[in-house]
Amino acid sequence: MSTPWVRAIFWIYLLFLIWASATVTNPVDPDLWHRLAVGEYLWQHGHFPAGDTFSYLSDYKEVADHEWGCAVIFYALWQWGGGGAIVATKLATLAVTLALVVWAGIHNRRPVAWMAAFYALVLLAMLPAFQSTVRCMVFTQVLFALWVFWFQRERRGHPVPTLAYVATMILWANLHGGFVIGLVWLLAVTVVRAICGDAWKKEAVRLGVCALATLVNPFGWRLWISTGRALVANRHGFDEWASVSWFSSPLLYPGYKLLLLGVLVALGVQLYRRPWRYLDHAGLILLGAFAALSLVAARHTSLFAVVAGALLPGFVGDDWDFVRGNHPLRRLGVMGLSAAPALIPFYTALVVLPGAGLSLEYPPIAAPVAAVDYLKRENIRGNLLVPFNYGSYALWELRGRMRVSMDGRYDLVYRPETYWRVDDFFAARGKDWQGLLTNPAPNAILVPLSDAVCSKLKNDSAWNEAYHDDTDAVFLPR
Repeated sequence: MSTPWVRAIFWIYLLFLIWASATVTNPVDPDLWHRLAVGEYLWQHGHFPAGDTFSYLSDYKEVADHEWGCAVIFYALWQWGGGGAIVATKLATLAVTLALVVWAGIHNRRPVAWMAAFYALVLLAMLPAFQSTVRCMVFTQVLFALWVFWFQRERRGHPVPTLAYVATMILWANLHGGFVIGLVWLLAVTVVRAICGDAWKKEAVRLGVCALATLVNPFGWRLWISTGRALVANRHGFDEWASVSWFSSPLLYPGYKLLLLGVLVALGVQLYRRPWRYLDHAGLILLGAFAALSLVAARHTSLFAVVAGALLPGFVGDDWDFVRGNHPLRRLGVMGLSAAPALIPFYTALVVLPGAGLSLEYPPIAAPVAAVDYLKRENIRGNLLVPFNYGSYALWELRGRMRVSMDGRYDLVYRPETYWRVDDFFAARGKDWQGLLTNPAPNAILVPLSDAVCSKLKNDSAWNEAYHDDTDAVFLPR
């Protein structure tokens, strides 16, 4: 089969997997709602909201929102096409990210079966960053993949202007706090080039200029304060910020685990077969660095997938050396072994289709739709005491009527102690958990039936259970 047809089949295969994996389920990400609220405020008022615009427990009034650009984009998409436009954005960003990774990895090589299987695995490892509807971090995925692609392009003799890095960094710094990853990447490339004896001064200049470029934002240097605060925030209890569990939860992050093991095996084989001096030292160091980063927090596993997808194919030839003989049974067996890993994702995709398509799903764990509808229907106003997972949805649906106690902007608007204060209340934990009933006093409480505080409120003479359904209850003052 000619190379153009092989390439066409290869890309159709990957696009099919993208569609199937990205639309099998579309649970609304809780953070989407507070992004929509901020975006709407910016569109309507032309300036940034104060910290207490949506929350009555906010600690910071002047908020340097490092995701403000996403808020504007998401709100515009919501106004244009509703949930379908949001899901389509997830599909588009995932497709662009994987395409950049593939171009960085195989360049002009003719795709073969193992490449299709490998990039299906890379896609599976990237999915945790794209599995919900859409998150601000998808822009970090796209831009990081672009920079890794540029790195590979320059190594193949095609220079990339430093101005291109500066322009994308300005965009990055106004979309997501993950722009720090871009600076980390430039630092890593600078150090690696210096270690390998390559020209490193150009990379150092890029690093310095891009660091200055992050100041081109509506908040100036205050953006670094808010981003730094987010980086050092205590995220105990947030699974995506904990290290990946390999034994207690072996089925979580399967793509990442298989990819990491596959990368270790492939590199081990190459180290066994080829002398050290003939290997790609820069690629090895960068793969090792991002593999180590992925072990620190589950949120970083998708970044490792990008680096592995871009760099690992350079260590592996198109064909396996031990099958270059003409024995037909050996070649047939290897053809089967090469094709099987690529066929498994294909048939799995056929099973999961059609999935949710472009429709949004509202998981009750983060979207108490019926309870919030009750508050709207009864025109209840004031302060709403609500758990962390419910805060963003309530903030969006009740904006202009009620302010919430806590929402997903925990690293922008709240101090860690405020988050724990709210968490202690709904768990009825500690001797001071009742303090939020009076200081400050809420006008309503929305509580999951499964939370410990629910039964205590039912027995509290100061509060009346005005509404309940299968999952939630609303309490109003007597």
